[in-house]
Amino acid sequence: MPDTVSAAAQSSDWQALPDGGARPDERQSRYCPVECGTCGAVVRAAKFSFQHTSVQWDATALRRCAEFARREAAGEHSPLIERCASMRASLEAAALSGDLPVSPPWLTGP
Repeated sequence: MPDTVSAAAQSSDWQALPDGGARPDERQSRYCPVECGTCGAVVRAAKFSFQHTSVQWDATALRRCAEFARREAAGEHSPLIERCASMRASLEAAALSGDLPVSPPWLTGP
């Protein structure tokens, strides 16, 4: 059976740092604040395509999110909650309005 980790490490487009650590994410994209239309929680988001959205939640946004609070009160653990439907709708609306631009990582620069 081939060693897939070694094959990935030997790939010409990915090389580990000399100390063995992972390289930082080199994608250049504009993260924009997006406010939830339901509860007012604010996250930072970037869209790399219409299907791929990167969302960064901070502690303030998690505490403010009405859906997370409701689901935690029902016994779910917040790290296991995949997404908030209201925030997802707000992200889609921001993308459609142009407030959250789609910027594929290979088309952006420093």
